[in-house]
Amino acid sequence: AAPVSALLIAAEAPPRDEAPLPAEPPTLILAASDAAALAGRFGTPIDLDTTPSPAALRGQRLLVFAGQEGAPATLAAIIRAAAAAEGCAASFTLITGDAARQPGAAAAFALARVLSNEMPGLAPRRIALAGLAAHAVPRRLRAELATSGEPEVTLTPEGRLAPRLQEGLPVPPCAGSAILAVEQPGQIGSLAWRAAPPPRALAAGEVRLRVEAAGLNFRDLMWAQALLPEEALLDGFAGPTLGMECAGVVDAVGPGVALPIGAPVFGFAPAAFATHAFTRAEALARRPDTLSAAAAATIPVTFLTAAYALETLARIRPGERVLIHGGAGGVGLAALQIARAAGAEVAATAGTAEKRAFLRAAGATLVLDSRDAGFADALRAQWPDGVDVVLNSLAGEAMARSLALLKPFGRFLELGKRDFFEDSRLGMRALRRNIAYHAIDADALPRARPDLAAHILGDIAARLAEGALLPLSHRVLPSESAESAFRALQASTHIGKLVLPPPPPGDPAAPAWAPDEEGCFVVTGGAAGFGLEAAKFLAARGAGRIALLSRRGGATPGSDATIRTLAALGAQASLIACDVTDAAALDAVLRQLRAEGPPIRGVVHAAAVFEDAPAIAHDAGHFARVMAPKLDAALILDRLTREDRLQLFLLFASATTPFGNPGQAAYVAANAGLEALARRRHSEGLPALAIGWGPIADAGVLAGGGDASLALVRRLGVESMAAQHALGAVPALIASSLPVVHLARLVRDGGGIDLPIFAEPAFAGLARAESSGGAPADLRATLRALPRGEARAALIRHAQEEIARILRVPADAVPADAPLPSLGLDSLGGLELRMGLERRLGVQVPLAAVTEDLTIATLATRIAGAIWEGEQAALVEGMMEAYEPAESVI
Repeated sequence: AAPVSALLIAAEAPPRDEAPLPAEPPTLILAASDAAALAGRFGTPIDLDTTPSPAALRGQRLLVFAGQEGAPATLAAIIRAAAAAEGCAASFTLITGDAARQPGAAAAFALARVLSNEMPGLAPRRIALAGLAAHAVPRRLRAELATSGEPEVTLTPEGRLAPRLQEGLPVPPCAGSAILAVEQPGQIGSLAWRAAPPPRALAAGEVRLRVEAAGLNFRDLMWAQALLPEEALLDGFAGPTLGMECAGVVDAVGPGVALPIGAPVFGFAPAAFATHAFTRAEALARRPDTLSAAAAATIPVTFLTAAYALETLARIRPGERVLIHGGAGGVGLAALQIARAAGAEVAATAGTAEKRAFLRAAGATLVLDSRDAGFADALRAQWPDGVDVVLNSLAGEAMARSLALLKPFGRFLELGKRDFFEDSRLGMRALRRNIAYHAIDADALPRARPDLAAHILGDIAARLAEGALLPLSHRVLPSESAESAFRALQASTHIGKLVLPPPPPGDPAAPAWAPDEEGCFVVTGGAAGFGLEAAKFLAARGAGRIALLSRRGGATPGSDATIRTLAALGAQASLIACDVTDAAALDAVLRQLRAEGPPIRGVVHAAAVFEDAPAIAHDAGHFARVMAPKLDAALILDRLTREDRLQLFLLFASATTPFGNPGQAAYVAANAGLEALARRRHSEGLPALAIGWGPIADAGVLAGGGDASLALVRRLGVESMAAQHALGAVPALIASSLPVVHLARLVRDGGGIDLPIFAEPAFAGLARAESSGGAPADLRATLRALPRGEARAALIRHAQEEIARILRVPADAVPADAPLPSLGLDSLGGLELRMGLERRLGVQVPLAAVTEDLTIATLATRIAGAIWEGEQAALVEGMMEAYEPAESVI
């Protein structure tokens, strides 16, 4: 999927002054205190704090004027009014101020999106008034109320604006110095060359290369797809970057480097898919004159891995037999050369007939099909005693069968990663015959053993110069075909190596965003979670001073490790205890930072509190607790940093805001306020970017994994992202010059609940989930045609299936007569159950809360009434029973 942003687009011109006013149906008006004057132009408003009864709302058009403040009490009152109106009122319309730039209005506006999902029968319309003259408001608003179709609009002097979801970012391709980046983490299709950061000073032992060609490895593919866990990169030389090997020319050297400027070299370098790369001198070797840059780019990973495995660890001898899995890949072909050069016999596996034919031509004695589970028997049939060495890249049972092929004193060389990260168990019995087991990751060698890596690379270069070793078969793809190269590796359709050169030199381009090395960056919520990951991101890109603000400050568990980690990345960091919702305390901290220096150059606001619950359970206190650390604190930061020459004002919002994520009314409202603040600052010429993040898997609330992450996938159809992958998109998002962007990985295969709001025109570009159980109209007709008893049994089965999906248990394990709370269904689960059943059945499900006496059987009875009665009376009665208090007043 792509980063998505709900943008306002002009849809039509404002109506002419002489346009006739439409006739109005019976109307009841509620108004917040700051909107009472406006509401009075349409009738006599009732204070929003006074909730009308459902009976008083029956058949009425309800207009709720929320104004601009968006206070917690106002938001809670909107929910009470919506709950009373659902199933009773003829329509419900929320009218706010400028929701694009007024944080309070934006909070109320986004709350109505949540209500669109949680109360689909209410179908609340949202109308924002932006910059209209007072005399124009009644005419424009009445004209809008007379129309239908767009559930969300903004009325401005220039036109009527409606939201449309757009994918992608208007970031031009770079010229000049460039680096390959994954713009949307996890999506190969978003690979693009972008402007590289400006050159930095070289430390002792460092070399800057002008890259001529870089080799592509499975590690790069897995990193681009967000499939590598962070632990897989901790010990590696390349770290969390694209590209780890290349060939090029020495462009500059740091102190203590003997390589001359202009020397052709090949070797290891982080972020090697770039026009220029920075690396250590010991990770490079002189390139023989007979070797082209593209051919040399096939050497470092493949031959270093093969030589280290077979010669350094296995100490292969003449006459020994070697089994090489993945023989047609880069490492496999390099290992084939090294084994044959040592006088060994080679058995190699490959997955296609073409690759197996190539291996025979390359000198393999025995060629096997790696996709055939009987490859071990086939080898035993030719070599009954087995083999002396296995170079393995297979996982699971295939790995165990390969281990069993070893002779006594055999050596098992493990190149695969899957079994390590899955923590697979290996029976020790297989090693009883003096078997040696070695786990190999060549990327770690230049970092952990630079002397050994330099020695092996130098020896390989010498043998290449002599002709004792030959460069690998390879295919060079042009720089503009980066995505094709990655997909070819993904499909494993190639033999040997894939090589990618950088783009040719062009006109200088603006460098990618990097933090001011001489400035201080303030990160709220920075002591842990995603805020800490943001601090790491800033440090890795050159921020010299970082102040991490949190309630506990230095008392946060792991604070010493946090300081050490950021120091290792080059930043001086401090943990400061500060309640960011306390304006006086935050002002004191900022004054202290300015006094100590360096000047404050950036703010990252990542603080957040989560209290998920159905909207009906939100009161003013609930809104206040969630909104204070996010929206209130952001407004304080905006006010207190106006005099600082900021380079960055980054607000962490949520990709759920445009969708009105069910169960997160307060959180959605708070994040919408952040977006409005970013737009307001942007319109004033101040730096501002609100990023609506999709779920982050390895930091913050989802770091524990499991149920929370799975629930998000089910409810919204999104997948989680790794923190550093997500943050890697920040420079491109800044370059887009948009004040608000949402970054999410959307499920495109019908996964997730089809939220009611997705039926609105704003989301026409999204692939909607397939409805289970057939089309709702067809299913209702089928149920009506059945005898009542059978139809009720069918409804029970549908409810059991939905609950089973939510709880991840078999449907037959969900009893029809057990109270739902005893099954583990909480209030949010009840909300999800209601939405799922409404999607299946196409009728409102009268389920307001999960009570102790609610069972599937009683719920089925309620739904049956809504299906069979065919009139609103039964539905209204059910909703009144759920929502109407014993005594209600207007």
